[in-house]
Amino acid sequence: MTRTEPTRGGPPVVGRAGTVTGGGLRGALAFEWTKLWSVRATWWNLLIGVVLAVGFGAMLGLSADASAQKGLDVALPAPHVAAQGITVAQLTVVVLATLALTGEYTGGSIRSTLQSVPVRGRMLLAKTAVVGGVVAVVGAVLFSLPATLAAAGFMGDLGAYTSGEAAGTALGVGTYLALLAVMAVGTGALLRSGAGTITTLIMVLMALPELTKVVGADWLVRVGAYMPSVAGEVLMTHRSEPYGGGTALVVLLAWAAAALGGGYAALRSRDA
Repeated sequence: MTRTEPTRGGPPVVGRAGTVTGGGLRGALAFEWTKLWSVRATWWNLLIGVVLAVGFGAMLGLSADASAQKGLDVALPAPHVAAQGITVAQLTVVVLATLALTGEYTGGSIRSTLQSVPVRGRMLLAKTAVVGGVVAVVGAVLFSLPATLAAAGFMGDLGAYTSGEAAGTALGVGTYLALLAVMAVGTGALLRSGAGTITTLIMVLMALPELTKVVGADWLVRVGAYMPSVAGEVLMTHRSEPYGGGTALVVLLAWAAAALGGGYAALRSRDA
């Protein structure tokens, strides 16, 4: 005989009569994992992201080969070339992570979520951990490595690279996209709007860095260097300008913490 019983801080689980399993952070993590993979949008976003990463990796490799044939010096490790294409594929990560939370507000299922996991900080932590963890693995394994192979296939000797460079770039891609997903979840909790969150992040990732260059003011250029996309590119390609990988990681952690902190404050202060 089995029955369903509520657990403190986690979704109800089914066990033998008289027993309760799960609950707490572990139950919340399992709850969020199930929800993430039961939504069709998750699969579509990941598929589109892989296609974009590999497609742009191949295009950039082909472009480098064409430039070399014209006498230009474009020799660069294929993983670093492929990482440049992640700037497009990252949009699918923004959409996936945003909808993981805002989709519940749109559909009204956020009420069920908060009934199942009434401790709001725990719910947000579980969702962030699941989404960020999935994106980290997908970014490193399904985005970076196949894109590297695609770029290398067209670049030949121009894109010669070591296994360490490939692994380092994959780690950088996974870390950057995971922290970007954390930013999206936090911003989604703050705004509770899918369109508003995606628009805000696109502005921060793409529009603002370019705007600071166009205006040309020195202080704006310095500010623009600390935008998430700039730090992400440094982390993925191991560039030394405008700063090193350690600083880039700190910048991204600060952006993610600010977004998540704002989202948590908003989540605690208002009704679902």
